[in-house]
Amino acid sequence: MRKIFLGLAALAILASCSTTKNAASAKRTIEVAIDLNNVVDDKVQVEVNPQKIKDASIVYQIPAIVPGTYVISDYGMFVSDFKAYDYDGNEMTVQKLDTNSWQVDNAQQLDKVTYWVDDTFDSEKKHKIYVMAGTNIEAGKNFFLNLPGFVGYFKGKKETPYEISISHPTNLYETSSLINKNTTKEDNSKDIFVASRYDEISDNPIMYAPQNSVSFNVNGVDVTMAVYSPNNTHSAKDMEEALKTMVQAQTNFLEGFETTNEYNILLYLFDPKVYKWNSFGALEHLSSTTVVYPETYTKKQLSDGMINGTVSHEFFHIVSPLSVHSEEIHSFDFNKPNMSKHLWMYEGTTEYFANLFQVNQGLISEQDFINEMQGKINTAKRFDDTMSFTEMSKNILEGKYAQNYSNVYMKGALIGMTLDIILREESDGKYGIRDLMRDLSKKYGAKKPFKDDEIIAEIVKMTYPAVGEFFKNHVEGTTPIDYNKYFEKVGVKETTETVDVSYFLDNKNQPFLSVNDKQEIFFTKRSNSGLKALGVQGGDVIKSVNGDEVNLQSARQIIGKSFQWKEGDTLKIEVVRDGKPLTLEGKVIKPQAESKSLKVLDLPASDAKAKLRLAWLKG
Repeated sequence: MRKIFLGLAALAILASCSTTKNAASAKRTIEVAIDLNNVVDDKVQVEVNPQKIKDASIVYQIPAIVPGTYVISDYGMFVSDFKAYDYDGNEMTVQKLDTNSWQVDNAQQLDKVTYWVDDTFDSEKKHKIYVMAGTNIEAGKNFFLNLPGFVGYFKGKKETPYEISISHPTNLYETSSLINKNTTKEDNSKDIFVASRYDEISDNPIMYAPQNSVSFNVNGVDVTMAVYSPNNTHSAKDMEEALKTMVQAQTNFLEGFETTNEYNILLYLFDPKVYKWNSFGALEHLSSTTVVYPETYTKKQLSDGMINGTVSHEFFHIVSPLSVHSEEIHSFDFNKPNMSKHLWMYEGTTEYFANLFQVNQGLISEQDFINEMQGKINTAKRFDDTMSFTEMSKNILEGKYAQNYSNVYMKGALIGMTLDIILREESDGKYGIRDLMRDLSKKYGAKKPFKDDEIIAEIVKMTYPAVGEFFKNHVEGTTPIDYNKYFEKVGVKETTETVDVSYFLDNKNQPFLSVNDKQEIFFTKRSNSGLKALGVQGGDVIKSVNGDEVNLQSARQIIGKSFQWKEGDTLKIEVVRDGKPLTLEGKVIKPQAESKSLKVLDLPASDAKAKLRLAWLKG
């Protein structure tokens, strides 16, 4: 899926594909026309010609949810003025069934349907569409087309080929993995895209923007990054070197896998003065990814966080779920989704690979990698550690499970790490999770899904009984993982020391705060000497600090102010404890706390733990 970044400073939690282009077959083709030249009230018109309909009635649907997202989006709420016309040009009766569905009777007479689409980026409507799954209509400047927001399907006819004709301003150029019949670009006013079925439409976004892109080939993969920077702050050329380095390392890491021949990165850099978004990130697609990041980020921030973090994660989705996935994903129901149990694989293993490849390919040190894993352990502790991961995954659209979704990037990656160590230990270092995913991709592949209830048993059959025990206890079961037990096997030891911290963040920028279901900020049980001296208790809901109201919008600024406090300053924090308001007052001190760190031990190369660690991280 994608990685979601919540922009609340240190309270941030990471919330978030391989085929070649396939031309439409000789089947009857659904023709879609989108006019980007005629933007009216920030909307564009879509016209859909279904060809001859034999049914008495037909239902046209816009997706309620798309693969790679785990929340109902209801793209249909941005559709208006939906009309149907017969072959004589007469308007037909349309019945709106729900937010995303329209029914047309006497469908044998249906010639076309038309409707207008508003974008999500600047919408004032309350919705749950992630920005990287969203849409932008900015006349003459940018069109960010996650196509489920524009193009739907006729119920029961998702396997019908599509042809999408897009008229657009000549100063804007498209980037997409869909086949474009306009190959010469002699006339840059219209593009005609073809797809063999609707799922290809859903999985292939298009971005129109002024020319600002780089293209190169690494290990047989054609890579393009197109950038839209509204204030011309960043150019794609500035990011080319970092992107090349990443793709080179990733394709080396995936040697032996059948990967994609093409990968497109559609990067929209937003102006924070225009869009006050608290979350941003990326969403994987068939052989591309949509990425949304702040334009105010520096070149280094984009290189370290966006390219080596977010984009590297999305690239690894060419392994899972795109090459290894269940029937639920292969035949995805865009309006009544049946979710898979295996987010531990789709998101967890993907996120683990996004970290492992860096140490494997020498981009970071072993200690850097362990620090990343420790950060994930610390963040994972904020979630319900006794929740079955497969149960959470299957029911991820439901309330209590949805609240734990971001843990797929934390504990999900740690599941992958632990499984990797088990496999390496059982095989005397010869076989790891990378080997397992390669074997699964060869066994199944993009066109052969596995059965959701059978894949764990299949993995155990392919590997070792110890793997089955791990899944039974820690993935399907509710027993928390003792990470130190597995780190001990590879010569990584936990140490404890007392260090200086701030009132709200520790020395690793991990907060002493969290957010509850009511979106209130509260103090965790984990504390420091400054908070203890003030009388703060775990569970206290923080309402104000020195008179400044605390909420999700103000927390970053208040945390920033705390770094300016001096010893002896007056400090007053208002909290709610057990439903009652309470004022805590005292003097600012220099807070300290115990810090647990994982250290890579310096062992002789002949040591069994050192050998296993080498096989794990470098094998």
